[in-house]
Amino acid sequence: MKFDKETAIVVLICIVLIALWNAFYSAPQRQPVPAPVEQNTAVSQPEKMKIKALEKTEIKAVSAGEIKERVASISNDAAVFYFDSNGNISEIAVHGAKRTGSDENVIFHEFDGNEPFALTVPGWKFQGAEIESASGAVTVVQKFVSEEKTLNVRKTFTVSSGSSVLNCAVSFSGSAARLEQVLVWGGTISPLKYFSNDDLRDVHRVEYMLSASGKVVTSDPGVKKQEKFLKKRSDIPVRWIAVSNKYFMTQLYAASHPFNGGCDLVNHQDAGYSEPGIAGIYRNVPLPSEYNFTLYSGTKEIARLSTLPEDATKAIHLAYWGWLEPLCRPMLALLNFLKGITGSYGWAIILLTVLVKLVLWPLIHRGNKSMRHLQKVQPMIKELQAKYKNNPQELNQKMMELYRKEKVNPMGGCFPMLLQFPVFVALYSTLESSVELRHVPFLWAADLSRPDTVGPEILGFGIHPLILISTGLMVLQMRLSPQTGDPMQRKMMMFMPLIMLVFFYNFPSGLALYWTVNNILSILQMKFSQYAARKEETRASSGKNGSAKAV
Repeated sequence: MKFDKETAIVVLICIVLIALWNAFYSAPQRQPVPAPVEQNTAVSQPEKMKIKALEKTEIKAVSAGEIKERVASISNDAAVFYFDSNGNISEIAVHGAKRTGSDENVIFHEFDGNEPFALTVPGWKFQGAEIESASGAVTVVQKFVSEEKTLNVRKTFTVSSGSSVLNCAVSFSGSAARLEQVLVWGGTISPLKYFSNDDLRDVHRVEYMLSASGKVVTSDPGVKKQEKFLKKRSDIPVRWIAVSNKYFMTQLYAASHPFNGGCDLVNHQDAGYSEPGIAGIYRNVPLPSEYNFTLYSGTKEIARLSTLPEDATKAIHLAYWGWLEPLCRPMLALLNFLKGITGSYGWAIILLTVLVKLVLWPLIHRGNKSMRHLQKVQPMIKELQAKYKNNPQELNQKMMELYRKEKVNPMGGCFPMLLQFPVFVALYSTLESSVELRHVPFLWAADLSRPDTVGPEILGFGIHPLILISTGLMVLQMRLSPQTGDPMQRKMMMFMPLIMLVFFYNFPSGLALYWTVNNILSILQMKFSQYAARKEETRASSGKNGSAKAV
């Protein structure tokens, strides 16, 4: 490709776009998040403890860095669940999941009134709570009053070893015959950069599973109109409810009785960003009655949800489109398997890319072969184009005859590419969505879920070697590809790597590693195909010469 004036202009435009992209897109993501206020997390409570709580106040916003009161806790080696004086779970600290740039554990800071297992009973007023903390369990008795009637709600919390799962048995009793409606809240969650200080593209959502059909319904709290978000409320029975960002999730599973009244949604904006919450609804609750729940709070890892029912893992989405999910799940399982063999997610990504390339080898080889055949007939096509330039209909007819005679399929190079596209998208989605890559180093990349920045930042952005190497390999691959089609079109295609560089410059390094290895393998396969084609032509030529001599 000649480096002429037009080429220089396009390169300059790409450089300007990279600078603008980093200035207006990446900079807001790098906003510092206030660090949590340091506080002693040890709960020095007697083995048996009872606390009388004050009357519940109005709901107020709690920022991501604010520490709330802690009067009791229950914990295991995976998480600590803290209770406030109203008997609600005010905070959940997850072991093994650190805030980016900090040694502190990730903490779910809950919105007052929307905490997991917090209750809203229309027509009833919260009066107080008694909390009893014993070895391995926390019991909370909350009292409500309404028109001289009383309601007691007993919650018994227990945890299992090695899991961020909290079990809870909730029993209702009192002087009323039944409760028309009870909302059981499943918690709230803030966007990723405020929650764990990860400056990455986020996927923020609330969702629930319909009991009858098993369909998962999702709503985006970032929509411009709150009405659109709240339209996703349901009055159909719901099996579980969840709130999540890109890497973390709180899921409340109705283990004994589905939420027969559906669910309700909220979307707090008091903190300056969307912090959504969801509640399951029970209607016509008889007194007395008992319900059982399981709460998961932690990273969105399928392995960590293994203690929950199988359909609970449907809250984890790996694919951009639902129809790709069956491809993404096996890829993630294979990635974790390869990591178990190699001990490194970096090498696991490389091996996974190689395996996918081997599976797709026949399709790619067929596409490369078709492109070579198409290249051979290009001189004949040009002759036809010159001869019938004033008669398009006859030109098309002659070209079809030429293709049939030479056994060339003009779409032969495109069709294999289209077939392998869903696989590449699924692999891309799997790597982009996997929390397993968070805070995992490889080579010079400090974190496979973030760009592999090397050296100091200049004018707001740093040097990312992997994506630069990948772009160079794309250019090399295009130069080595058979030259077909219009020269101007080929020239424009050469700018595709630069355009991709602009939009993918801030790729997570795990994705950039996959893309780099994939380009290396594509070049090697192309060179092998060209070598095999030359040998085939040599054999064909030798056969013709031998036949001529024999004659």
